[in-house]
Amino acid sequence: MSRGLSVCDLTISRKGAGTELGIGPISFEAEAGSVVGIVGESGSGKTLTLRAVMGLLPPGFEMRGEVRFAEDAHPLREDQALRAELGRRLGVVLQDPFSAFDPLKSVGAQITEGVTRRGILPRDKARQRAGMLLAQMGFPLGENIVGLFRHQLSGGMAQRIAIAMAVMPNPAVLLADEPTSSLDASLRIEVLELLRDYVRTNDAVLVMVSHDLGLIARYCEQLMVMYGGRVVERGSARILLDNPQHPYTQALLACAPHLGIEGRRELPSIQGSAASPFDPRPGCRFAPRCPFAVDLCRREEPVLTDAGDASVACHLVHRSSTLDV
Repeated sequence: MSRGLSVCDLTISRKGAGTELGIGPISFEAEAGSVVGIVGESGSGKTLTLRAVMGLLPPGFEMRGEVRFAEDAHPLREDQALRAELGRRLGVVLQDPFSAFDPLKSVGAQITEGVTRRGILPRDKARQRAGMLLAQMGFPLGENIVGLFRHQLSGGMAQRIAIAMAVMPNPAVLLADEPTSSLDASLRIEVLELLRDYVRTNDAVLVMVSHDLGLIARYCEQLMVMYGGRVVERGSARILLDNPQHPYTQALLACAPHLGIEGRRELPSIQGSAASPFDPRPGCRFAPRCPFAVDLCRREEPVLTDAGDASVACHLVHRSSTLDV
């Protein structure tokens, strides 16, 4: 059976904040074998969104909405239910790879522990799979990686081993927060190729947060652009990157090497400070930094609405499409 992922009306708020909405609502569907990218500036809500899907929100936050695996008859609404799927149908690669390791246990014990304790694989099969995955992650056969401890790992080693741990149980969904941030350029491409091959071979889904628009362009079928806790544009990664409609998406691409305007010697920057998801203000959250903002943008928050080949939350985009008709 297909192993896709569906997220419906996911919101994240501070506990005790009443009706104050921080992040969301966020909805998307990912078919089996696909890669979804989430991009945006630091503080836009990308990592908290990913953590909500994991059921691993920090203390003081709560989620609402539904997360559904394709084979589920009923969606999961509680973070406890989502956490129960970690190490089974959910594989997780966090931004800080060292957070995945117990400093008192060897790498080998930690890679195999999850699948053996849950009865997913017997110990001998788990060891074989761990060796295979470590070899795929660039560690030479015979190298004593499994006997190392956390303090003996470099950042790149820790990230690659954390990815191997995440795919050990053959999860239906991989959630990755900046999965290649600690890797050099050559290993970055190699690891993402392996993740994409895993997704395609196993009919899995990869949801990846990244600041690297070049990697997003190369590996993602779908793209969500977040700003101030809202999805401002969503759709096919190829279409969004070729023809961005939201002013924020356009600004991000203009600031990215190789994806912005060719021939620039100095990359432009987005003026002003990024909006906080938990500091709600009237109107579009990007309006204070948007060169095209009008009074309507400052009064009313735009709704994510279909606009041609993508969904866009921008008054000016929808006004223009209405005038074109």
